[in-house]
Amino acid sequence: MSDPTEVLIVGAGPVGLCLALALDQQGVRVRIIDKEPSFSGESKAVTLQPRTLEIFQMLGVADRLLKDGVINRVMNMHVGRERVTVLRYDRLDSAFAFYLHLHQGQTERVLVQVLGERGITVERATALEGLHQDAGGVTARLVRTGGGSEEITVPFLVGCDGGHSRVRAALDLGFSGARHDDNWIMTDVRIPNMSLARDERHGFILDRFPFVVLNLGNDYYRLIAARPPGSPLAGQVPTLEEFRDIMTPLGLGHWQLEAPLWLTHYRPSQRLVSQYRVGRVFVAGDAAHVNTPIAAQGLNTGVLDAINLAWKLRFAVRGKASTALLDSYHAERHAAAVTMFAQNDRLTTLVFGANPLLRFLARKQLHLLNLPALNLRNVLGTSQLDVHYRHSPVVQPALDPRGTRASRASFERGGARPGDRAPHLLLDAGTATPLYEVLRADHHTLLILGGERPDTAAMRAMATHARDKHGEWLTSHFVFNGQVAPGFDGGGLGKVWTDAHGKAHRALGVKRAGCVVIRPDAHLATRFPLGAPEGLDTYFGALLH
Repeated sequence: MSDPTEVLIVGAGPVGLCLALALDQQGVRVRIIDKEPSFSGESKAVTLQPRTLEIFQMLGVADRLLKDGVINRVMNMHVGRERVTVLRYDRLDSAFAFYLHLHQGQTERVLVQVLGERGITVERATALEGLHQDAGGVTARLVRTGGGSEEITVPFLVGCDGGHSRVRAALDLGFSGARHDDNWIMTDVRIPNMSLARDERHGFILDRFPFVVLNLGNDYYRLIAARPPGSPLAGQVPTLEEFRDIMTPLGLGHWQLEAPLWLTHYRPSQRLVSQYRVGRVFVAGDAAHVNTPIAAQGLNTGVLDAINLAWKLRFAVRGKASTALLDSYHAERHAAAVTMFAQNDRLTTLVFGANPLLRFLARKQLHLLNLPALNLRNVLGTSQLDVHYRHSPVVQPALDPRGTRASRASFERGGARPGDRAPHLLLDAGTATPLYEVLRADHHTLLILGGERPDTAAMRAMATHARDKHGEWLTSHFVFNGQVAPGFDGGGLGKVWTDAHGKAHRALGVKRAGCVVIRPDAHLATRFPLGAPEGLDTYFGALLH
């Protein structure tokens, strides 16, 4: 049967819910189904990283999550009982310079609540039985627990249905990788007499496994460890006494462990799908990649999948997306997953490495993280703030169809480059406002930066060109270095901001007057000189057909 739905989302975990929220914000009609009858009772992922929180701010849900979560600004790293370094999230250049601990179920409830306020209800106990696609759309057969089925045809379908994805199986996609030998154990348990700093993360690297303590609030903590190779306990559900045996040599045996919410064990896998897109069907989150829990990347990587795909689907459902734009979802997110897997492999060698000499040297390298520059580089990687798409087929370098001289005069090295995450910076229109409160997840953002000697006529001409040719897809903003030119107003073409001390200009690499386009997923799309509006046309020409 025909259906007004433009995108069907299979799977209502955090990734599917985030995608539904982002698509709805873009004006795309969505349905979201999940085979489970209710929320999972397992807490699963508990860490929201800074980049994820930036995305949630753009989607209008960050404040609700912050209200429920526990903020952690540092992580103390120990080798045995000796603290050797402190990972400083609080030095990250973000409005969210911390990790937020929040049970996955709580994150899901917030997202479901916001979707409900927007008139979208998760259709639970509804599973995808099969699908097929042709040039006209995707036909999906849905079955409901207790009886009843439905066949619908929609323009696009996205599988956010986890590591055992039905969508991925229906597409017959490869899912290469392996199950790791390490056997992880975990509990969420009440510790009323916690003796470590309660608002900080704590990690201990022991002989052949880690021990991690994360504050979940209300005196509850997540304890994570792994059994050494060859442990006779492998495959068994852990007990509180097993955790106590790990804690006692660390001087933590006096902790009272009470009322565990769960005790679990698992052997993690690290696997990556061969293609994120097949025709009109896409996969995201654990349906596309599963990874070890060693750096808490899984949920967060899935959210970045969702926000990357959402704006591209908006172009697609309007019949405007080029093949290159849809293909860029795989190009960008597959490459990001490969980089994440490499980081996880390095951390796994540090913690679990079988070679005693390499393990010893890896632990010694932790001391180098006391150097501020290396510490920052490390946390930038694990927080996903350094994820970039510089080599994407739809990211354009500094564009100047009239030659390169003007580009070299307008831009300089050191600032954010096309493909990079939009930096954290402040703009002022009477009140200092973070850039991420200006950006919109449903439009591109064009920043017209005037430089030290603003040519207001050229700035207005650029905004007029942007409105007349690309106004369906972007909004414009005027940014003046220091103070607004006398008598200038936006004239309905865009909001007017000042950039105190030129910090925004420098952060965006603008040396003189220039234009910077930021995508709806908060990555720089392109930049070009103020006098070269053709740069904007070139960029959108690659996206549209």
